[in-house]
Amino acid sequence: MAPYKRKSDRMTFTSQMMEEAKRRLEAGESKRKVANDLGIKECTSRKRLKTGSVPTSLGRFNRGLTNEMERELAQHCKDLDSMFYGLTRKHMIVAFEYADVNGVAGRYNNEGKSAGKDWLKSFCKRHNLSVRNPEQCSVARAMGFNEVQVTRFHNNLRSCCLEEKFHTHKKIQYG
Repeated sequence: MAPYKRKSDRMTFTSQMMEEAKRRLEAGESKRKVANDLGIKECTSRKRLKTGSVPTSLGRFNRGLTNEMERELAQHCKDLDSMFYGLTRKHMIVAFEYADVNGVAGRYNNEGKSAGKDWLKSFCKRHNLSVRNPEQCSVARAMGFNEVQVTRFHNNLRSCCLEEKFHTHKKIQYG
């Protein structure tokens, strides 16, 4: 299942619109005129004014982890990446364990103990992460050969060659 893209104009009634509608109704305007001016349907304004509340969610499903929890998890993934551990789909077991430890009831795969593909795709998109197959990396490559290190290597090589006076015993033939 691909990430959901909202197509409707539902849930556009905000608390500011509620206050504006109340103020205008007390001033004597009709419900229909107020609803048209605010750009909402009359039955919606009537229902919201009657209950006196504005819904806070778009449906019965939520994202699972709170924004703060997702930020912590994303920071953990970025820290692992800075230590040259690549983020793979298998490693998203951490998300399941994190939700389990914090007591978050979400739509996770309890048998596989991992988050779903759609959740992972959305999570990576929200936090600018990428999932890829990590390649092995030596410590020298990870630290990087910068100009200072390369110069130091060549100086050491030159001094060793001058001290020991290395000579080749075989003539190398190319061809």
